[in-house]
Amino acid sequence: MTWLKLTKQALYLMKGGSAQYIDKVDLTAISDKESKLHIPLKWFQVSDSDAPSGLVVAFESASEPEKLEIPSDGFDAAGVLNRVISTRDWGARGPRTQFGMTTPRYIVIHHTFSLTASGNQSESAAKTLARNIQNFHMDNNGWSDSGHNFLNTTGGFTLEGRHGTLGNIKNGLCVRSAHAPGANDSPGIENEGDFRTAAMGATQWNSLVDLCAAICKSCSIDPNNIKGHRDFVATECPGDWLYGQLPKLRNEVRNNLG
Repeated sequence: MTWLKLTKQALYLMKGGSAQYIDKVDLTAISDKESKLHIPLKWFQVSDSDAPSGLVVAFESASEPEKLEIPSDGFDAAGVLNRVISTRDWGARGPRTQFGMTTPRYIVIHHTFSLTASGNQSESAAKTLARNIQNFHMDNNGWSDSGHNFLNTTGGFTLEGRHGTLGNIKNGLCVRSAHAPGANDSPGIENEGDFRTAAMGATQWNSLVDLCAAICKSCSIDPNNIKGHRDFVATECPGDWLYGQLPKLRNEVRNNLG
């Protein structure tokens, strides 16, 4: 997601993060030739997942006032996927079998319902949640691995689910999974929480938008094919609230992709 802000002093282009940052970024003139840039202190705190990944400030030029151009190389799908925490990095158990490669058609949205990190939004809690979900899928459901392909937590962390997912998605493919009959050739995203009535926070929502956009771009999936679990089987998943947000999700993904 990219944010723009135009003032009399400069044009600001911020990548990622939430609107609160672009609102607080400003210049204060010290002299005719010098200005001071103000940005939120939290920007420098690595643990703040709402912080943007970059900021460009384009100053007004007295010698060239007629036009200001900012180059863009489009949505950075590779950057988003490179931030996904791999199965190795969250300490996943090895799968019982190997999974075939597929050509994905959809992105399927889920919610974890009762499996959550109990309000802890840290990266450590995200990794623990991924292990708990894998244990449940393998030990209770008897599956060979995590059934889903990605996990999106309340802290905005995204984690690889089924082994082999991340590498294949980067190459425009997927691995056969076990999250939605009729769509197991396509990536399923588990979203931490119970979204039957509760709304998703901004941090988690933004990471979901970015992840969906990255998958769509890497795998050539039309945003219209972002579906809910209930589109394939009789279930409450991903909850009434989140299911009702799918049109908004598709639109924001489409906007990210330009």
